[in-house]
Formats: sequence, C-alpha cells, structure tokens
Amino acid sequence: MKAHILLVEDNRAVLGATALVLEAEGYRVTTATSLAEAIECTKDNPDLNLVVTDYHLTGTDTGKQVISAIRELRGPTFRAIVISGDTASAVHAFDGDNYLCWLGKPAKPALLLTVLRNFAPTC
Repeated sequence: MKAHILLVEDNRAVLGATALVLEAEGYRVTTATSLAEAIECTKDNPDLNLVVTDYHLTGTDTGKQVISAIRELRGPTFRAIVISGDTASAVHAFDGDNYLCWLGKPAKPALLLTVLRNFAPTC
C-alpha cells in the first residue's frame, strides 16, 4: 500500500492539482493550507506517513514550521518533502536533515512521483 501524504499548500489551485496527481498514483492524500490546519490534520490522521509542503505559506507560516510541528507530534524521523521556488531560504533551512527532500518549483508531476517512489515509506 502506498503512503498517506499530508499535502500543505496555500495556493488552492496548486493544492488541488497536486492532490489529483498523487491520488491518481494511488496515494492517500489529506490536504491543508496553513500551519494550523496541518497540525490538526496530523492529530486527526494517525496513519500519515509523509508531509509534502510548500516552503512559503500565507502570512508568516513556513514549511519549516509545518515540519517542526509534525515532528513534535510524530518524532524526528517523520519524512518530509519541501517544494519551493525560494532556493536561498528553503535549501539552507534544512541543512543536515536526512529525512527531508527538497524540490524546486515548479516541480513537475513526474519528478514529484519519482521522488515519492524512492523516498516515501510504504505502509
């Protein structure tokens, strides 16, 4: 069985399109548009295996905050994929994190799916 993914993206069009791509490949997807929603989704879905998050979210929320909050609930080895066009901030924010993969925007669906096949835990 494929992973249950928490997808965090504040752009609803990108969120919907990415969710459709992941679901078409057999992943179970739960979506959130903010840090607060991501925390609630994590609490409500004990079977989540991985988070895919944008780096810059609405307001002051960041993907780094999302990952930190989830790891406080699930442990430091919870896997994450960050997608961002901001290479300066995003890449250096996660130096030395072996449980994280970073993708630049725009991340083509085929690349995201390849990364997931190689990086996502199986259930």
